[in-house]
Amino acid sequence: MYTTHQTAINGVMMQFFHWYTESDGSLWNELAETAEELSDKGITALWLPPAYKGIGGSQDVGYGVYDRYDLGEFDQKGSVRTKYGTKEEYRNAIKKTKEANISVYADIVLNHMMGADGEEDIRATPYLPQDRTQVIGEESHIRTWTHFAFPGRNGKYDDMRWNWTHFNATDYNSLEEDEDYEAVYLFEGKQWHQDVDLEFGGYDYLMGCNIDLYNPEVTDSIKKWGEWYVDQTDLDGFRFDAVKHVRAGFFPQWMKHVQRYSGRTLFALGEYWSRYLDDLHRFIELTDGLITLFDVPLHYNFYHASIAGDGFDMRNIFQNSLVESHPELAVTMVDNHDSQPLQSLESWVEGWFKPMAYAIILLRRDGYPCVFYGDFYGAHF
Repeated sequence: MYTTHQTAINGVMMQFFHWYTESDGSLWNELAETAEELSDKGITALWLPPAYKGIGGSQDVGYGVYDRYDLGEFDQKGSVRTKYGTKEEYRNAIKKTKEANISVYADIVLNHMMGADGEEDIRATPYLPQDRTQVIGEESHIRTWTHFAFPGRNGKYDDMRWNWTHFNATDYNSLEEDEDYEAVYLFEGKQWHQDVDLEFGGYDYLMGCNIDLYNPEVTDSIKKWGEWYVDQTDLDGFRFDAVKHVRAGFFPQWMKHVQRYSGRTLFALGEYWSRYLDDLHRFIELTDGLITLFDVPLHYNFYHASIAGDGFDMRNIFQNSLVESHPELAVTMVDNHDSQPLQSLESWVEGWFKPMAYAIILLRRDGYPCVFYGDFYGAHF
């Protein structure tokens, strides 16, 4: 069985990046040089950013997934390295971190891909972006970027070429002449995923090419990639991005597969960005309580307390939080890259309140606290 935070009692996780981390390829080397110092300061686990090539090449934070098999090894999207460095620097950073007795969690995105190498003609039905139950036009031909050939990698590690059949939806149609027209296009013969967030009538589609997790070829491919990833690195667990947009049951299925293959105990953490505790409870039920979650409602309590000042009743700071209802599954945090200024989910906790917020999560017995790089070292926006 992969682990919840029970294996890290009194441990402290750190998010070792922020949205505006410099794009100079130095982060992996920085980690290798500072791992011992972080260990001395009490950090017991590090959550590292997505390590594979994104649509933006050396400028991509990592969430615009292009090629999961390119960890900074191939000349693709304008660079060999990623924003954080090369594959060998990544592997060395993990090695140094483990030698410092710090666990390593990899950030992975399983819901979309971006930056395709070619367009395809597809029949698709347009849906209203704000309500995915509302059809706004007839099924027709669209042209969109869904063919991934990864020419820079040329079949090394894996020879699968992705095409439209491996996805279920997109929001782009180059044949649409009205620049103001907005739609999410569901491909012919495809269906929306069940067991996703209920916003917009079902918040399956987020961006790019939405991966079809009802396609066995796709799920087998992602499991195969998981095997390759643990072979290439010495990871202790995974942080799943944007789990509210992915068929919930796939996460335990994927984790169990990777753990059986590796024969290792692994940690599983999901990012379900919702301030509503009921949403998190629903995900916990759908995954049988096997995936820990960030306590986003507690983050919003910190945020509101920081802007309310003496108008906030601190007796309510844990009200409707995950650490209050499911302490064994709660990863507590103050801020992260999504809540930073200028981001769509901006909810930056005011500086005057941060020492109190960190005292609350670091000194409380319940919850697995996560320290943010931007708060630990500072961050420029």
